[in-house]
Parts: sequence; structure tokens; C-alpha cells
Amino acid sequence: QLKSSTPSFMVYGETGRFPIYVNVYSRMISYWAKLSTGCDNKIVNVLYKFLYTQYNNDTVKNPWFECIHRVLNICGFSNIWHQQKHVNEKWIKNAVAQRLKDQFIQTWSNDMFNSSKGKIYRTFKLDFGCEKYLEKLPKKFRTILLKFRTTNHRLPVETGRWINMPYNDRSCVLCNTSKIADEFHYILECSALTIIRKEYLHCRYYIRPNVIKFYEIMSSSNVKTLKKLCMFILKIYEFVCPP
Repeated sequence: QLKSSTPSFMVYGETGRFPIYVNVYSRMISYWAKLSTGCDNKIVNVLYKFLYTQYNNDTVKNPWFECIHRVLNICGFSNIWHQQKHVNEKWIKNAVAQRLKDQFIQTWSNDMFNSSKGKIYRTFKLDFGCEKYLEKLPKKFRTILLKFRTTNHRLPVETGRWINMPYNDRSCVLCNTSKIADEFHYILECSALTIIRKEYLHCRYYIRPNVIKFYEIMSSSNVKTLKKLCMFILKIYEFVCPP
């Protein structure tokens, strides 16, 4: 239910899922390990040894061999490619899968910090992994919070980006301040929403608001707190981006 404009790093970050290539490559490596350490009297192993020799001698080009070789290289196991006979299938499969996951998480972190849409997201999304609200909240509330967290909304901070408005010019039109009209502002700061905010949020969040309090409410595992937050978000939409 997310728009295509939602960055992929947010989708992966919220669900804690890894790209399918991690599973595909690790299974390919597992099969390769079986072939490279198999019995020499099997046809498939004889054929593999022949093609491996041809590939290493640059006699033939084989996309499958090239992929296996490339995956081992990017995972830091280039030496294993030349060992062949000394490969533990289970170990290499798990090692490659873990290395690919670690590399993806590093890329995910870099994307989050380099993306203009990640300015607020990285204030409450500290670690890669599935968020608890996806499991605890009913679908209705889960969808509301998911879209809000992943900038799938029409708050000025996002609509301004659509028309290439400078970030500092995307100010709030409700309270007539120069503050950026982002998720943090409407949840904890905007004076135009003070009365409504008191109906849905505990006072400890909006009294002397700061990034830590914003993190606490956005990362809360309390179902009651999250439901009220979702209802408040809907109220925000009514004021900021009516139909």
C-alpha cells in the first residue's frame, strides 16, 4: 500500500527484509560448493571440472561461473574460488549470506543518511529490523503509521519536495512560523494543533519537545499509545492536507 515514491531503504528498514538476491546468491554458492567438492566419477562433476578449467584459462565465458566468481569476490572469499576441494558447503552458504546481509545494511544506512527523505526518518529509525508496530497494530492503524513514517503523505515538507522547493522554505502554514512543516513539527510542536494534541498524546511528549521524545513516541511498543498517535496523525491530515 505504499506509493512508488517511497524510498526502498524505508521499505526494507521498516520490514527488516533483505533483497531477494541475498537468498538467490547464497543458494547458488551452496550448489557451486556441492559441484566443486563432489565425486569425480559423476558426470555433472566431470563437466564442472572441465568448464572450470576452461573458464580459468579464459577459453570460454560462462555467465554462471562469472556470477559465482563475482559473488565470492565481493564477499571477500576470492581465495576459496581457487581452492575448490576445500569448501564446506554449509559454512560457505551461511558465510556468504551473512556477508551480503552486512553489506546491504551498510548500503541501507548510507542511503538513509544521504537521502533528503531520510532527515526525519533517521531520527527514529536507528537500527535495521522489523518494527514492532507492524505486528501489534490492526491493519487500519498499521497502514496509517507506516505511511507516516515513510513520508508517504502530503505534509508540506513532502509536497515541497515535489516542486523542488528549497527545504528551508517548506514552513508551516498553520502556526505561521518559520519552522519546517515536517513530521516532528506537527506531532510535537505546531501551536495550531495544541488542543487536539492534548486529546491524543501524553503531556510528557509535547512539553518541552525534543528529538528524544519524538523517538520515544515513534518507537513506542505500547499499542494504546500507537493507536492514539495514529488518530492524531489523521487529525493532522485534516488540518494540513484536506481533500
